Amino acid sequence: MKPAGGRKQWILVFLGFFLVFSAWSVAAPYDAPPDEVQHGIRAVGVLSGEIVPKPAQIIWGVNNAGAGAYQRVPEGLFHPARCWGFYPDQPASCQEPLSGGKLIDAPTSAGRYNPLYYAAVGLPLKLWPSWGGLVLSRLISSALSAALLAWAFISLLRWSRYGLMLAGLLASATPMLAHLAGAVNPNGLEITAGIALFCGGIPLLLGAPGSRSKSSLVWLAGTGAVLLAPLRSLGPLWLGCALVALLIPQSRTHLQHLWSQRLVRRWTYGIAASLAFAVAWVFISKAGELVPPADGRFHYGLAQAALIYFASWEIFLQGMVGVAGWFDIFMPLPFYWMWVCPVAALVIFALTVGTWKDRWRFFVLFLGGFVAPGILQVSQANVTGFIIGGRYMLPLLVGMPLLGAYIVERRILNAKQSHSMTKLFCLLLVPSHLVLLIYAMVRWQRGAYRGAHPQPGLGRLNPFVGSWHPPTGSVLPLVAMVIGLAVLTVMFWRGPALAAALGDPEVEAGQEGAPAPEATAERRADSTDGVSSEDPRVPLPDRVS
Repeated sequence: MKPAGGRKQWILVFLGFFLVFSAWSVAAPYDAPPDEVQHGIRAVGVLSGEIVPKPAQIIWGVNNAGAGAYQRVPEGLFHPARCWGFYPDQPASCQEPLSGGKLIDAPTSAGRYNPLYYAAVGLPLKLWPSWGGLVLSRLISSALSAALLAWAFISLLRWSRYGLMLAGLLASATPMLAHLAGAVNPNGLEITAGIALFCGGIPLLLGAPGSRSKSSLVWLAGTGAVLLAPLRSLGPLWLGCALVALLIPQSRTHLQHLWSQRLVRRWTYGIAASLAFAVAWVFISKAGELVPPADGRFHYGLAQAALIYFASWEIFLQGMVGVAGWFDIFMPLPFYWMWVCPVAALVIFALTVGTWKDRWRFFVLFLGGFVAPGILQVSQANVTGFIIGGRYMLPLLVGMPLLGAYIVERRILNAKQSHSMTKLFCLLLVPSHLVLLIYAMVRWQRGAYRGAHPQPGLGRLNPFVGSWHPPTGSVLPLVAMVIGLAVLTVMFWRGPALAAALGDPEVEAGQEGAPAPEATAERRADSTDGVSSEDPRVPLPDRVS
């Protein structure tokens, strides 16, 4: 469901995100995005009817054993980037072209993953196991993520008091998300689902109850929650932590008011069913099973593993912002700090001016997004090695900049200052998308900028030369990225001012009951100088001189 009103804005934002994601779709070789060959095999297997394959221990590299399954797919799909994936100086030209061929039983580490995502994106790759089919499957994945983000944008126009949550949305949609959303990989849609859950859930659950219909927020948060749980094995953990952060502690009056609405009850049942399905799938398919290495090559002590995990915080931050390919494509360091510093500022200001309830919510997000994966990683370090990356944490941690923006625009910034900060985010964050794409194209087409005799100067960053080029050419992804970023910059730059053009939110014809009497007191408690916060566009007195 797309929110009523704002149709033109939704289309433009969708187009912007879709072009940004599709730039990666047409730029990357097969298996250049993380684990794409594993997910591609799983997608074709699901569309061939092998939804619940027999669990197996598989070998997909030299002495690299793990849990997964075999899927019967065309032989040409089983072409992982072995000749260049672990060799940064080697371009992708050594890889065989993606093709069909006879059917084989191909191993995939994603063979036990939940089939829903693969059923949605895999049909083109099954029908045309070639570059064209791969790109079409990638574009479907791009469109799903772009649609959710455009929906979130429209909802925030209506419910973010001064539009500062749009800056949080822009900060959540990192270049890493763009790289994953433009690939056959459920991690991209998983992160987008987390963004949708928080963009709908924060104003729905933390705002004061009132007579204005919030059905669009219920649909957005419900859709995000239903998608988040089953996409990957950690989905139930992310969803549980997100709900705990948003619901506890929570006003009983507010919860009773929400529960009195039929739409909320129906979505609650749907979320519960999705969560139960996700948990059942993990246990039945043994999706969380780990296989110890045959040679016992990992020998970490518990304290040693914990220190290594804690010391990797900079790697995790880079992985959240954008590290492409086989973890060998980095941007210059200033671009990472240009992303991390504004987000950190939002969170720090929110922690400073927020209530203890607000701090509790950040603490839960930190526990779920960083500490819980750390416990899993440290406890299994001698089985898997260190495999946790920043991208795995994003489905939950995207809630931090969104929650920070929600608190800051209600506590310390007025409309003008919120608008200025949103524009500052546009200036600081948007260029990183183009920079990471250029560095990735150079690495895939001619090798990374390092080696025995690297070529100095900016000429080395020319994305139009090299021994490998996308079959659709190297111009198309850059043009798509530039146009998409231009559209998004305009929309987010003007976003706070666009709220007035949407008018009042939809009025739910069948809304049950009026707000409880206690809601009046809660609205007063959440207001400033007697002005209710029920309407996010009611101007409050300036609180900062």
